[in-house]
Amino acid sequence: MYEPTDVLEAARSIRPYLNELVEANVAAKIDSQLAALLAQIPLDQAIATQVVTLLTAQDATHQWLADFLQDQQQPKHLRTWSPLPGQGSIVNAAKFVCPQGDYTWHRSRVGVEPPTCPTHNLPLEPAS
Repeated sequence: MYEPTDVLEAARSIRPYLNELVEANVAAKIDSQLAALLAQIPLDQAIATQVVTLLTAQDATHQWLADFLQDQQQPKHLRTWSPLPGQGSIVNAAKFVCPQGDYTWHRSRVGVEPPTCPTHNLPLEPAS
């Protein structure tokens, strides 16, 4: 069984990728349902269970969720990437979050500005 905190982080993190995973109309529906679930207080096991039910309904989001949760179960030192010998270094993707806590976005490359939260239309803030 997965921790509710991992499932809820998956819900926040999948939102920017929904349009790549499923058709636009399905993505919009899932996104609005995730936003509504993440707005509920307290975010507990019951909400996490609803998130799992929602994301496992589509093959692509189900696979994305499974991969995300499997990665979360790995010890932190195994989740890191080591470069090949020689020059070069690891570049960590900057993480940005909605101040309301329902959206997570990772910067894919330097210079890309974070979007606004699609739910609250607020600028995303760097995660600490």
